[in-house]
Amino acid sequence: MLARACGGSLALLLALSGCDKLRAFPGFDPERAVPPPAPPAVAMGPWLIEPRAGQLTVAWTTLEPSVGRVWYGTREPDRLATEGGAEVTDHRVVLPSLQPSTQYRYRIEGATETAWFNSAPVQGAEGPIHVVVYGESHTNNGDHALVVRAAAAERPQLALHTGNLVSSAREEPLWRVWFQEERDLLAHTPILAAVGNQEITDLGAAYTRFFQRRGMPAYGSLDYGPVHIVVLDSWEIAAGATAQKGAFSEAEKAWLEEDLRRVPEERHVWVVVHEGPWAHVKDERMGGSESVRAAILSAHRVHPIEAVFSGRQRFYERGDIYGIRYLIVGGGGAPLEEPDSAGAGVQAAAAALSFATVDVCGCHATGRVKDITGKVIDAFTLADCPTPCSVPDALVAVATPVAPPAQDAAPGRKKSRKRRGGTLDGKKPAAENRSR
Repeated sequence: MLARACGGSLALLLALSGCDKLRAFPGFDPERAVPPPAPPAVAMGPWLIEPRAGQLTVAWTTLEPSVGRVWYGTREPDRLATEGGAEVTDHRVVLPSLQPSTQYRYRIEGATETAWFNSAPVQGAEGPIHVVVYGESHTNNGDHALVVRAAAAERPQLALHTGNLVSSAREEPLWRVWFQEERDLLAHTPILAAVGNQEITDLGAAYTRFFQRRGMPAYGSLDYGPVHIVVLDSWEIAAGATAQKGAFSEAEKAWLEEDLRRVPEERHVWVVVHEGPWAHVKDERMGGSESVRAAILSAHRVHPIEAVFSGRQRFYERGDIYGIRYLIVGGGGAPLEEPDSAGAGVQAAAAALSFATVDVCGCHATGRVKDITGKVIDAFTLADCPTPCSVPDALVAVATPVAPPAQDAAPGRKKSRKRRGGTLDGKKPAAENRSR
């Protein structure tokens, strides 16, 4: 009778802790009962990738193969998402059916701590959103950790990395250090990372393993609320890139233009790429990738590009050439270089461990660059309009712009989409002529 009452099998009897008379079952010896196996120890993570409206992917690695499981929910982690397929050590679990712009709590199997994240807004929603941008981290003797700690204190909804995450992608111990130092940020904030020259030292294996959308190229795009974000690959292996020299294919250029043709006119468009169109290094010629520059200028005719965020150089630089606003955000931890603040088109520059934050609210987009002490070393406006967006006053205040220098004032985002800082009619502005 007891076996029937408690489930009919010894396995089920062990699972049913509510049966007080379990010990009376003939032949049962609690001292010889085998407890269920413990979940495998977590080696790296968790981190968050692929933030899309209604879903998010949680990634982590374990020391032993297993089937990945994540518990999540708005109040408590009371829903379960399970990884499909065979047991693996590299886990990616998609959390489906997320409510937009909602805080969730989650816990991966094998972890004792519960983390949180904010789900992506509805595509085209006006915001506000708070984004952090950083790059050239290199896991450099703790400097990278200082930048990440300061960036995590901003509690951003999204993180953009401009490439060169570690100093050599082929060395697994560097990745273990990198993920440990990134934990306070990436356990709560999804990341979009561009491929840098260090990411192809192992032919892109680690980048694909940790960040790339499976079965897709290293370049792509997504909509995050009011912003359309394009991640380009300026170190395209298929186009002949090496760790010393970048490459950008005609196929990628054509994809970029086709991608922007489908973007609504009022949407903010940002590009994230490792080597950007321009850079000014002290005592050297103007840098930047000529192929990326050509692709950006051509795509800008299809849909105005509001900002290009890049790395490659180990400093911060902001400028405007041909009406393209570009920001080199490369103070993420690597040994710093000296920018040429007097370079043509340069509006701000600093050799400092630093990161950028950008706030977007409807047609309004402003940003700040901070060092690791929290000091603001630059402020800028990417888009301006009389009324940021129809959100409560407390949230609008978050996106209130800091007055930029006079030459950095941006026009309203009108349907005429007037370009500023130069023309694209074949005539070079004076700043570009001087930079050659």
